[in-house]
Amino acid sequence: MDDLIQPDSSDLPLPANQEDAPSFDEIRHGFELDGQHFLLTAGTFSELASRSAICPLPDSPPWFAGFINHRGHTVPVYDLPYMAQQERTDLREPYWILLLDQQPHTAGFLLNRIPTVVTDPERIGEHDVAEPSAPKPLQPFLSQQYHAQETTWYELDHQALLQKLKKTFYQPAAMFE
Repeated sequence: MDDLIQPDSSDLPLPANQEDAPSFDEIRHGFELDGQHFLLTAGTFSELASRSAICPLPDSPPWFAGFINHRGHTVPVYDLPYMAQQERTDLREPYWILLLDQQPHTAGFLLNRIPTVVTDPERIGEHDVAEPSAPKPLQPFLSQQYHAQETTWYELDHQALLQKLKKTFYQPAAMFE
């Protein structure tokens, strides 16, 4: 059995498709909301669920889309475009659910545009919370600014955002004051 385990050897040629593959120091995931670009914090586990059936919860806040069944687990889904535009996402149009973190802490963000892979983002500074271009409900959860792919990205602390949303679930008006 030990003869099946062989050390890596730099003498072996790489398969043709790996020789030409670009190399990146950091790969992160991001998404767009209302013309602004947001970046997940480094090391965030994420997965994409396309057009999963969302089960709404009656009398819930407008930013809560409902629940999905993901591999036998009930996962809450939050409508991020609503936070940017104050208009619920039309589920008859294409949408994606960006699943963050692993069970039992998984939560989903409803997006109306497919997320993006962001390679080697360059940190350009702290985020100015008073910046009017970022959606007001998300401003307290933005920290760093990055530049990548000719775009400015704001790092979103999704865990802090989810904690706030859970606390204000029964008091949705407080979120937008």
